[in-house]
Amino acid sequence: MPSQSVRIAYVAGYGRSGTTILDIALGQHAAVMGAGEITALTRHVWQNNEYCACGRPVRDCDFWSAVVQEWSEGWDSRLMADYCALQEKFEGLPVFMKALGGAEPGEQLTSYGLHTKRLFSTVLSRSGKQMIVDSSKLPGRAMSLAKIPGIDLRVIHVVRDGRGVAWSMMKSYDRDVKSGLQKELRPKPVFRTALRWSIVNLAVEYLSRQLGPDRVMRVRYEDFASNPALVMQQIGAFLELDLSQIGSSLENGEPICPGHQVAGSRLRMNASIALSKDESWRTRMPARQQVSFQRLGSWMLRRYGYL
Repeated sequence: MPSQSVRIAYVAGYGRSGTTILDIALGQHAAVMGAGEITALTRHVWQNNEYCACGRPVRDCDFWSAVVQEWSEGWDSRLMADYCALQEKFEGLPVFMKALGGAEPGEQLTSYGLHTKRLFSTVLSRSGKQMIVDSSKLPGRAMSLAKIPGIDLRVIHVVRDGRGVAWSMMKSYDRDVKSGLQKELRPKPVFRTALRWSIVNLAVEYLSRQLGPDRVMRVRYEDFASNPALVMQQIGAFLELDLSQIGSSLENGEPICPGHQVAGSRLRMNASIALSKDESWRTRMPARQQVSFQRLGSWMLRRYGYL
């Protein structure tokens, strides 16, 4: 295992907030590997042979098949299953409840950290890059990654107006494996989205307090979509990368191309993507649904400047 620190730009937040397109945008930099939701690789992507953004099933993808083979080499055949069990323990929201209660992570965190760092190191060596973008979103995963020796973690907290998230969640989508939808997505009620949106973002804020302002920055989806040049400049300063050319390209409406992102938005399965601001909820989401969300999440909407 390489002795140097593994640089990770972790994108945290709630779903349908633009995390995948930010992952793809950052992956345009020559030194950055936009990897998608790496947590899903071992949870279900490899097991179900789901599609990589390159257009191939993951087991037929030259990059990920090589990564998994190298990562698994020399270990028991149950490595994937055992690692998934560790992920369940250290990546969910219960991690925060245990931390608040003062519980110690235990010896299993050492095993989780060993295999996680090995996986990241393999991704870096196979890609030839210097930094990985992991857009797994889960705040619990970020908290556990921060405790692993040898991982240099920077967290980008992506926030989107919860009413826009709720409007997106209200839609249903049929299963379409090749388009990146591994299962049917049924509409979610507004109250459920409002509650989960608030909890997840609060968890990321708790993480921010634990890590400190030099290791966490917040990005609003609306700002990124409206002024990508400025936001990419800010992210570049945070990650110590020159992202100005990527920001200018996005500002000019030039398309960006996915690489080997796993899981995440179905947008990653498009050959090229142009950044556009989606605020259709303002005119298409029923007023009563907007009001319902505001009743439950107004304090968080106000906190992020949406009210």
